[in-house]
Amino acid sequence: MEKKAFTLDLQGFSIWVLVAILILSGLFGITGSAYSAEARGVTDDTVKIGVILDQTGPAADVVVPTTQGIKTYFKYINEQGGINGRKLNPMVEDDRYSIPLAITAFKKLVFKDRVFALIGPTSTGGVTVLSRHAEKEKIPLMSAIMPEITVKPFKKYVFIFGDIYPNQMNILIDYILNDLKPKKPRIALVYPDNETGKVDRESAMKRLKSHNLAPASKEVLNPGSLDASSQVMNLKKANVNCIILCGQIPQPTIVLLRELKKFGLNVPVFGSWATCAEEVLNMAGDSAKRFYAVNHMMSWYDDCPGAAEMRKVTLKYFPGTEKPYRGKIYTHGWVGARVMVEILKKAGKDLDREGFIKAMESIKNFDTGGLCGSLSYSSTSHKGGNTWKIFKADPASGKFIPLTGWRKSD
Repeated sequence: MEKKAFTLDLQGFSIWVLVAILILSGLFGITGSAYSAEARGVTDDTVKIGVILDQTGPAADVVVPTTQGIKTYFKYINEQGGINGRKLNPMVEDDRYSIPLAITAFKKLVFKDRVFALIGPTSTGGVTVLSRHAEKEKIPLMSAIMPEITVKPFKKYVFIFGDIYPNQMNILIDYILNDLKPKKPRIALVYPDNETGKVDRESAMKRLKSHNLAPASKEVLNPGSLDASSQVMNLKKANVNCIILCGQIPQPTIVLLRELKKFGLNVPVFGSWATCAEEVLNMAGDSAKRFYAVNHMMSWYDDCPGAAEMRKVTLKYFPGTEKPYRGKIYTHGWVGARVMVEILKKAGKDLDREGFIKAMESIKNFDTGGLCGSLSYSSTSHKGGNTWKIFKADPASGKFIPLTGWRKSD
């Protein structure tokens, strides 16, 4: 009898433990497929996409239009029913061009908001750190910027929808020396004292060396600088006849162009991709007459099917905003969103992160309607693009005029 009673007590205890587990599971939302769906940012009707970009910091003039391009394209897709019945929910966090704030945003979006994938962050230093975290947490990260560290060494969960920054310097310098063929070139490098600037500076120096050249001058000009008179005086003393901006953004570019005009240093200035922004023309005016830049995107006003669609959709939501022209950085966000949507479509209804990565790696020669060169990925390369164009500023029209076709990088 005692043995039977003991057995009944154990059975009762087991039942109560089971009931308790089920109750707690319900309270904390960790039952079966419901848990896995919520934890990965996917429900029956929603996909959460985290966006970590500068909204109020020193790079906001570049990055806010990128955010707008992403959100506008997602809204367009949502109005058509979303992807496989799911609406896209972009959740934006401001990193203020700061590594610590980028990390904070990552933790919030991944561990609190439980997003499915991420777009961002803004800085090279930020993406260097977040790439490691993305690999550890196995969360897809579409980098909004394109330093070499994003794809070399290869990272399973990190990808870009353009080409790496060193290649823009190669295209730019080859254009200066092979196409323009200046006599006795004395080339100066102007860069910010941050990771982006240093990476571009080293890439430029390496390419110059391949042409048996070295910089005639190297000057630091940081984001937020309101004066560049000392840098311009140093450039004059070095007798430079060409300036290359490495890793710069629009605000210091505008300051430099104005100071060059003020001090009468009338030499061509060639900018990296982020300086190829219509905001530079709007603010610098005639100071930008000899400004050139490289970019991997076309502009709002360009004549291609992708730009026509972008204008039509954007003006539907924001009527009367045709001018001032949205810059290439808006196109950058729009194309990034298009790539994200294409991957999600290919991943299918049963969406998970491993399927997302496989879908991304299956994309070959993706056509954006001429907004950029074709994009392709594979299981060994997460660098989507390899093409750039050279543009010349036309302050009178407020446009960047393409001087070349799409040029492939090495």
